[in-house]
Amino acid sequence: MIKTRSILPNFLVLFISTGFFLHAEVKETHKIIGEWVATERLISEEESDWDVEKSTLLDLEQALNAEIGELNSKLQETAEEAVGAAKQREDLLARKDAAQQATSSLHRGLDRAVPKLDRVFSLLPTPIADRLAPYRKKLVPGKGMPMPPLRERVDAMVSLLQSIQNFHRSVTLERQEFTLDDNQSREFQVMYFGLGSAYFVNESGTVAGYGQPKNLGWVWTRSDGLAREISTGVDMLNNQAMPRFLKLPMPAPGRIDQ
Repeated sequence: MIKTRSILPNFLVLFISTGFFLHAEVKETHKIIGEWVATERLISEEESDWDVEKSTLLDLEQALNAEIGELNSKLQETAEEAVGAAKQREDLLARKDAAQQATSSLHRGLDRAVPKLDRVFSLLPTPIADRLAPYRKKLVPGKGMPMPPLRERVDAMVSLLQSIQNFHRSVTLERQEFTLDDNQSREFQVMYFGLGSAYFVNESGTVAGYGQPKNLGWVWTRSDGLAREISTGVDMLNNQAMPRFLKLPMPAPGRIDQ
């Protein structure tokens, strides 16, 4: 008799065992899928954050590039300004040196002109010389006095030359006291025709004559016969007589050594 063996229990064990493994595998799959979904979500969030950060970084890069460009431009301007400042400083130093040389040259020119001016002063009538004396002191200060600034000296020289020229080109009436050949000092009214000649008369019209500039100053010559004509000239200059031609001798000009 053949014995049969029941396989049902083994099948049940196999089925139960297979179901257990399938359940475990499904659970593991769900876990893996959950982790994968979480990972994908994290990756998506990271990518979104990176996009934001990337945009911010690009904006920052653009701003920095603009600032760098501006700084480079300012550096270029600063370099150009430095070159310009150096050139300007060089030009100013050159102008300063030229001004110093011109100043020295003017001082030397004034020093050479002063002796000639002193010579001209000896030809000026005393009243005119007295009026111009303050300007002369600026050119030749007294002993122990400091030399005036160059501008004051130049102004004084120009004023003196203009005043002397104006006097020389006009007829001037002055009151002046001097001595004739009788060694008697008198006050006269003197008509100066520039620095060429002069005619004098006293108040009473009794003493008259003419003068000429010489090396040592004016030389006066008495000629009382000219009193009336000279008095008429004085009256015309004082607006006390009608203008007319005067008949006066013109002294021959003498040599004045310079």
